Amino acid sequence: MPSWCCQELFEPQTLIRIGIKRLSSAGLEQEKQELTQLFCGTTFTSNMGSTTPIKVFGAILGCIALFVIGIVIGRFALAPEVPSWLHSMSNDGDPSNSQRLMKEIQAENIRKNLEFFTKKPHIAGSEQDEITLVNHIREEWESYLDGVRIHTYNVLLSYPNASDPNYVAMQWENGTETEQSAKKEKILSPDQEDPNVVNPFNAYSPAGDILGDLVYVNYGTVEDFLFLTRNLSMNLTGKVAIVRYGKIFRGDKVKNGEKYGCVGMIIYSDPADYVVGSTDRVFPDDWWLPGTGAQRGSVLTSIVGDPLTPFYPSIESAYYLDEKEICLPLIPVTPIGYDDAIKYLSKMDGNEVQSSWRGKLNITYRFGPGFRTPHEKSKIKLYVQTYNVKKPIKNIIGFIKGVHEPDRYVVLGNHRDAWVFGAIDPSSGTATMMEVSRAMGQLLKDGWRPRRSIIFCSWGAEEYSLIGSTEWVEEMNKILGSRAVAYLNVDLAIEGNTSLVAHGTPVLHNLIYEASKKVENPNPEEIAKGRRMVYDTWLETSPSAFNPKLPHIGDLGSGSDYAPFLQNLGISSIDIRYTYDKTYLISSYPMYHSVYETFNLVSQLMDRDFKYHQAVARIWGVVALTLADSVLLTFDCKNYASALERILASVQTNYGALFLKNGISLDNVTKATEEFKKAASALHKSIETLDIKNPLNVRRVNDQLMQLERAFIDPLGIAGDATVRHVIYAPNQHDIYASSSFPGLEAALFDIENQTNQTESWKKVKKEISIITFTILSAASTLKEVTDIGGLYK
Repeated sequence: MPSWCCQELFEPQTLIRIGIKRLSSAGLEQEKQELTQLFCGTTFTSNMGSTTPIKVFGAILGCIALFVIGIVIGRFALAPEVPSWLHSMSNDGDPSNSQRLMKEIQAENIRKNLEFFTKKPHIAGSEQDEITLVNHIREEWESYLDGVRIHTYNVLLSYPNASDPNYVAMQWENGTETEQSAKKEKILSPDQEDPNVVNPFNAYSPAGDILGDLVYVNYGTVEDFLFLTRNLSMNLTGKVAIVRYGKIFRGDKVKNGEKYGCVGMIIYSDPADYVVGSTDRVFPDDWWLPGTGAQRGSVLTSIVGDPLTPFYPSIESAYYLDEKEICLPLIPVTPIGYDDAIKYLSKMDGNEVQSSWRGKLNITYRFGPGFRTPHEKSKIKLYVQTYNVKKPIKNIIGFIKGVHEPDRYVVLGNHRDAWVFGAIDPSSGTATMMEVSRAMGQLLKDGWRPRRSIIFCSWGAEEYSLIGSTEWVEEMNKILGSRAVAYLNVDLAIEGNTSLVAHGTPVLHNLIYEASKKVENPNPEEIAKGRRMVYDTWLETSPSAFNPKLPHIGDLGSGSDYAPFLQNLGISSIDIRYTYDKTYLISSYPMYHSVYETFNLVSQLMDRDFKYHQAVARIWGVVALTLADSVLLTFDCKNYASALERILASVQTNYGALFLKNGISLDNVTKATEEFKKAASALHKSIETLDIKNPLNVRRVNDQLMQLERAFIDPLGIAGDATVRHVIYAPNQHDIYASSSFPGLEAALFDIENQTNQTESWKKVKKEISIITFTILSAASTLKEVTDIGGLYK
């Protein structure tokens, strides 16, 4: 081989190219000399005495051999070039994206959205809700998201009879009716005037024309009914109960009335629960409920979702039960305002109620039954013509496809349907979601794309029984159960303008805290006091009872669309909003589900500049962005361990003596909780040294974090109720709005000392303790090293 060929072939850059690398300069020179001797310096002598042809032939062979060796070495020894997408897969999203998103979210856009969504009433099943608003959202999302899907379900809804309205009256012996309640709410401003406003009613109430003696039962809680029947020995069979809104879900009031033999129920809004100060200054002068306002709402408690297809989606192939086969409310019920309620309450007979039962009407509240002289022979008449009908409802699902993990979903949701105009519930949330989705769409146009997929959901028929969200979760449960990272709910963006309020599962608490620290306080008075961020006012107004250095975050019951995600599938969830001053001690925001919940109420009396809506939108967006863009999911399992310790301590405090008396021990639950705490700490310790450049390592740990909530699901349900399955947090058995901790145990212990069969009752308690212990240990096992399958007890 010519010398120039040898010299070029064995230069350092050439050696490296063919696979000989990682040598020192001395080693490289030695390698060069050896290869030169092998391929260029070897000669062969023929019998003819000439070496020239042989040298040429050897040179050719050497070049060929060198070429082959170079290919082989290069094929197996050279490290492949790392693709660019692998680098981005190991990095969190650009930190500036959160600031860009918050800047993009504009209050004025939310104002315009709210004005549009509240132009007309949009009760579920109506043309306005299922066609006009659905088409608007679809067109908007198609313009800036990656795709849109519409899911339609044929479900059982309920409406008042417009031509034969519901009412309450007093009826004399001769059949004459007096003091008839208003069949419609009084129109107090032109924006409430619309022919499509439905009269006040309670959905799924049966029709009926009832006469009976009136009995006042305070809030209609189990404790209230027990007081009348046990303490006062009152027989409620055949009576019509009048109860005030507040404390518990309205459907639970009706269920309690049925249980104690009532034949009908009237639910009214007492000013004690919906007015602060004098009833002389109410809407339209202030945001307090006027006496003509009545609260609509569903009274269904037996099932969430479509009552005709329990546990299965109401899709085209669904099997529908007959109405006679399902547990709908059994007694007629209707809502009235306090201007009507005072006409009946002021005439009631019986003893005066205790102070805790008194409302704020200028009357003497009495238990009843019946009316006093001269009305003692009168009965209360309850006339209800509400009817049920199957109608199609729609969910709209818009999505942004993730670039690295498109099969992991961060889900944001808000329901679209309202009883009337719904300016607060739900349209403040709808207007906010539309702006969050638009802002993310703008980031897409600017070149951003999330690591994981983001899904936006507009639910139909939430007000009836969380129907839209439940049907979708039932339809998509196999996919969501394995792919959903978290569900982020905003039912309504604002119900006041004092402070943020949040509810959520423990693994997401820190995420809400951090997001609220990034969002500027919408209240200039708070900023002047040094509380610059939303977090600061939240901490000031609502410090946690467990750690005053952190704001309070409540547990989740079943009051909104997070319920099917958490209770059916064990998907970690949150719900956020801006709320009113809790020192008001009111049951909800005053105009709840009334005709007065209009755009003008919000824009003139609650959030003139829409800065509070904007703050909620920004927090919602930042939480979603963090979950979608972080390499490692920002879940904190240690918070769950702390929560379990608190729940256990509370049970011990409240029932420890009773347990001791009946030979019940919580030792196993204590040990299980300690095991969970140890496993959670070990997992987070291992995360500190995790090689995040290895996508398989990241995926493994993220799956452990994401799946933790699923480990608390009992497929058989809680306390015999298969609609709720979360062993740690579930709706209260006697108030589905509220959350219970260790709900199965709480249900078993309720009123246990008054149960006739004490032995069976305590067996249930022991069973629930066993279930809790097993579930916590099982959850702990999911946090351990993935090959640790030695069993729960080792």
